[in-house]
Amino acid sequence: MYLRPRSKTFRRKRKLAKLLRLAQTGKYSASKLAEIFGCNRKTALLVLKDNGIRLPNLGQFRKTIYCNDNFFDRLMPISSYWLGFIAADGCLTSKDKGISIGLSLKDKSHLRKFKRAIQANSKIYCRSSNNSVKISIYSEKIFNQLVNLGILPNKSLKIKNVLVPEKSIAHFIRGVFDGDGWVGGRKITHLQFMIAGNKPFLKQIQKVLVKKCGVNEVRLYSLSKENGAYKLQYTGSQIFRILEFLYQNSAPETRLTRKYEKYLALREKFSRN
Repeated sequence: MYLRPRSKTFRRKRKLAKLLRLAQTGKYSASKLAEIFGCNRKTALLVLKDNGIRLPNLGQFRKTIYCNDNFFDRLMPISSYWLGFIAADGCLTSKDKGISIGLSLKDKSHLRKFKRAIQANSKIYCRSSNNSVKISIYSEKIFNQLVNLGILPNKSLKIKNVLVPEKSIAHFIRGVFDGDGWVGGRKITHLQFMIAGNKPFLKQIQKVLVKKCGVNEVRLYSLSKENGAYKLQYTGSQIFRILEFLYQNSAPETRLTRKYEKYLALREKFSRN
C-alpha cells in the first residue's frame, strides 16, 4: 500500500508505482528519477522517504556510468566538434563533475552520436512535458579538461576564449553553430547565418571567419541585456563561404543532420540563380 504523496506530480497511483518500482531496482539516483518524472530532486526524495525507500549512495551510482575519460586528451576533429557543441549547448556542474547536454526531442539522434563518440553507457532521457532529451556523463578528468580549455561551469554566456588548435578550429565552430546557431532565408538577399553567445566568445569566432572565409568584421548585436547574450550575423551569399569552411572535411558523426540538410538545400536552391 502506497502512502499519499506530498507532491502533485505523484498523485496518480500508476505514476507513483512506477517511481517506486524504478527506485527499488537500485539503478537510479534521485537526480535521474527527477529527470524521468519532470520534478525536482527533493520532491522525488520526499516521496520515496514517505514510502520507506532509500536510494543508493549517489557517488556509488555515478561509478556505474562510464565514458572515455581520454576523449579530450587531444583535440582531433571529433573531440573539437563536441567541445564546440558543449560550449554552446552543454552544462557543466562543479558539485558532481557532471557534463550534460539537453536538446529538443527531434534531435535525439544527435545525442546518440555524442554517446557513441565519448563511449558512454549513460541513458538518454526523454521528457514528454517539454519534448526534450538529455544525456549526462560524470568524469572528473573530462570536467577539469573542459574547464582548462575555457568551458565554464553553469555559465555558458561567460565563456571568453576557448583554446583550440588552428587545424581543428572549423570543427569547433561547427559544433558551436550546431549548438547555438541558425541559417535560413527565402531570397539570396535575405539569407542569414547566425551564432549566439557572449561578446568575447563571438569575437574569437568572428576573427577566424574573417581570416578563413574572407568576410568583413561586423557589429555584434545584443540579444539580451539581462544575460549578456549577443549574436554574430552574416547575410547574403557570403554565408556560403562560411558554411563551406565549416562543413569541409566534416562527417555525419560531427554535424547536426537537419542543419547540414538545410545548408545543402540552400546551396542547391541558390546555385541555380
